[in-house]
Amino acid sequence: MARRKQLKGIAGNLVQWSMSRNFDYQGYWAVGQFYAHVNEFNSNEFVVNLVEDFVFIEPENRKFCKALSDLSRVMKNELESNQIPDGWIDSARVTFRFNEEHQSKYHFFGSSLGKPFVCSVELRSDLGVTYKKESGCNVWIRNPKRESRRISFN
Repeated sequence: MARRKQLKGIAGNLVQWSMSRNFDYQGYWAVGQFYAHVNEFNSNEFVVNLVEDFVFIEPENRKFCKALSDLSRVMKNELESNQIPDGWIDSARVTFRFNEEHQSKYHFFGSSLGKPFVCSVELRSDLGVTYKKESGCNVWIRNPKRESRRISFN
């Protein structure tokens, strides 16, 4: 029988997948593209709410729709594999914060490694309990001259 405390583990899995190099958009690491996107708008944060606000309407007009639907699919798969009903989740928020202060548990010193960023996942249960996991690494703004596209991308 599923327990709501399993949501903490699901949040941890989701934050690790969100930072994974396998999380890509059009063959490039999605996090680097999110960083470039927020820089265009002089912001430091990219937020995805997977339950309340996120609706797939006209995907051809929505930037990052495929990447965000992948993120939603991963969360749904995690919930299903743990036999957790959708009704137990009131909100699921994934936040990518860029240009963060250096934190030794997440980031490496060195300008060649990019700027520090932190990804956090907050899952709030129907009982009002919030389960949060956070992790980070270094990220560059996506630069097609320096990056290679994933070979298996169609």
